[in-house]
Amino acid sequence: MGLTKNRRKFLKTASSSALFATLGSSFFTSCYEKDEDISPVNNDDKNEDVWTNGYNIDSTNIKIDLNHNNFKILKGTGGWKRFDEGALLLVNVGSDIIRAFSSICPHAQCRTSWAYANNNFTCTCHDSIFKNDGSFVSGPAAGQDLKSLTAKVEDNILTVTED
Repeated sequence: MGLTKNRRKFLKTASSSALFATLGSSFFTSCYEKDEDISPVNNDDKNEDVWTNGYNIDSTNIKIDLNHNNFKILKGTGGWKRFDEGALLLVNVGSDIIRAFSSICPHAQCRTSWAYANNNFTCTCHDSIFKNDGSFVSGPAAGQDLKSLTAKVEDNILTVTED
């Protein structure tokens, strides 16, 4: 015996709503974004106070508050963060030095599949490995280093700019 038309419509609607509520809207938007369509967020034209999230992005640089809960991990040696809003990989290599790299892998432009262990970044899309200075180690990125950016810390504010 088949479902009535109204019951079928109700179940479709309820199922979608329940799934949306469970996974949230960010899941659905991230499923449809292509890596090459994602660019760093530019907040020049927005009125929102992005410093509540611990960062500010303008047309020339990205400023990150290292005391903010979202970025405190970067205060300790070996702490790292994939910062999608700025399209960055950030790592504290010790002696108060934080390095910044583009999170776009030079092999296949993956940007959201990164791991960090043993002082190496691994793009988990195709297992290209890079040292924490951005230099290529192994994998299909074959001799292509990560794009390095200038990173400077002053008064617990990390400023990242293009070279």
